[in-house]
Amino acid sequence: MLSCPISDVAALLPHSGHMVLLDEVLAYDHESLQASAHIGADHVLMQPDGTVPAWMAMEIMAQCIAALDGIHAHNGGESVRLGFLLGTRKLHLFADTLPLGCELLAETRQSIRDNNGFAVFDCSLRIIAAPAGFRLPENGLVAQAALNVFSPPDLDGYLAQTQKATT
Repeated sequence: MLSCPISDVAALLPHSGHMVLLDEVLAYDHESLQASAHIGADHVLMQPDGTVPAWMAMEIMAQCIAALDGIHAHNGGESVRLGFLLGTRKLHLFADTLPLGCELLAETRQSIRDNNGFAVFDCSLRIIAAPAGFRLPENGLVAQAALNVFSPPDLDGYLAQTQKATT
């Protein structure tokens, strides 16, 4: 069993390098996860004005879901599986941008999951520390959404079936 905090988040995700947007898993249980993220100068989505667009919150929240699945895979002696972000319902953005130097708290909780690999998670992203002068949204809440994801139990079989159907 992995214990928190988990600093090697990349080992839990099918991502690498700068595409790993989470810094640390702070807590998890069977259906939920909390993680931290930092907006640093080398952030992959940094704009020339020194901010990151708030819409990138969807990717941070999706990586929380992937990290939770990665933890369960690790704890079950399995490999990390690829998953797909299918879309979102009820996406609310409460800021336009995230400033350089802000610290974020991302949270996800499973709402539903079926045996075919489809799931819905309720997610949020909050700024817990920001540079002086940045006006925080109410309660630091930057984004809130229900994310629809798909991680087939047999990815190779699913991809072969999908390719066969398109030819």
